[in-house]
Amino acid sequence: VIVRFKAIGNAPIMKQNFYKITSSNRFQAVIQFLRKELGWQASEPLFTYINLSFSPAPDDTVANLFKSCGTDGHLIVNYSTTQAWG
Repeated sequence: VIVRFKAIGNAPIMKQNFYKITSSNRFQAVIQFLRKELGWQASEPLFTYINLSFSPAPDDTVANLFKSCGTDGHLIVNYSTTQAWG
């Protein structure tokens, strides 16, 4: 699955924002990958959202999220340092 990362608010913008991620991975793996790419520690706040609308559970699979929320062949993951939506 191609995942597209988009920064929200004051979060740093990634140099590359398209990545291929195995569809069988849990969303937790996406969060860990994003933390690694941004150089953020586990103690630093990171909020993730799908299509600017909801925060997925860490145990959701990438395949299920893509099937239900994929846009133009991508899974759009927005990320922020502060909570953007409830």
